[in-house]
Amino acid sequence: MRFRQMLFVKSIGLSSENTFPETRLPGVRATICLSFDRWPRLLPQAAEDSVTFSLAAANVLSYGKGSQSVEFWGIWPPRQAARPTPKVCPVTCRDLDGFMSSGSGNWMRPEGYAVHLKACQRCRGLTRLLEEGGKGPVPSESQLRQIKMGMVDNLQPVRPLPPSRVFLAACATIFLVVAAAGVLRLGTNGWGALNLWQRAGVFTSLGASAILLAGSMVRLMVPGSRHIVRPAALPVGILLALMLVIATAFRSHGELAFVANGLVCLKNGLTYSLPAALLFWLLLRRGAILSPKLIGAATGGLAGLIGLSVLEVNCPNLNIFHILVWHWGVVLISSLAGALVGAAAEYFDRSRNQMS
Repeated sequence: MRFRQMLFVKSIGLSSENTFPETRLPGVRATICLSFDRWPRLLPQAAEDSVTFSLAAANVLSYGKGSQSVEFWGIWPPRQAARPTPKVCPVTCRDLDGFMSSGSGNWMRPEGYAVHLKACQRCRGLTRLLEEGGKGPVPSESQLRQIKMGMVDNLQPVRPLPPSRVFLAACATIFLVVAAAGVLRLGTNGWGALNLWQRAGVFTSLGASAILLAGSMVRLMVPGSRHIVRPAALPVGILLALMLVIATAFRSHGELAFVANGLVCLKNGLTYSLPAALLFWLLLRRGAILSPKLIGAATGGLAGLIGLSVLEVNCPNLNIFHILVWHWGVVLISSLAGALVGAAAEYFDRSRNQMS
């Protein structure tokens, strides 16, 4: 028997609208289960829901009981993709940190946070400290008064620092004046011995290195300044870059008095590096030196570049080993000396603060 109207399948039985004389099947409580296989099934139904579908000319189900039988002609609705089960991401230490920063006082309320606290010992200890923050010993009035007096006694008025370009101009002036004084005193024999490519490579690298070290030194004078290159890595990188330039631009040849000639060049280079370092120190005293070791290495490296510049203009010896050991060695010794002086100043300052 074919039906051309709408059929309703309910949990109380089977019925049609004005076309099916056998409106009920006695004793049948079933509904059509819309499964995604080819043949639907009749399953017991507990909820009172309904399914409506349109009939068509394909026999999809036959249900019989005794001498009565009913044939259903219809097309099932199109298959629908199953919805993916949402993933529940576990709570991390960073999530708990954000929840603490939000100001909520109940650590156990959000879902998943209690599980994380149970598993993470560090977060559990932190929450315990925060919860017991106001239960510790409170300093007395005399202690608070003593702390206040110590802070007020050390307060002194300071003048604002000039712009960075002023310090950079001062560094450039010191560099050029000291280098010019060395060249005028020692002569320019080395300049004539260099060819065009050697001059370009050596003095371009010297100028770029001086600019980078001066910029780093000025930024270290102002706390909170942003650095182009990490101050700890810059002196090492400059030393390696200069070594590469020297190894590329010069060649080795025989030299009879290697040590004697080298000690003369080393002495001449350090002779001009030392006063340049003192002048840079007078400039640095205007700023706030929070990392004496780093600023000492940068200052020593910049002063060493002055000595290397003087030697490259003065010394006509183009042996690569002479230049690497005695010329480049001026920059290395100056950088190490500056870092050691800064480390010593930092150590004595820390010891004095501990004693007081």
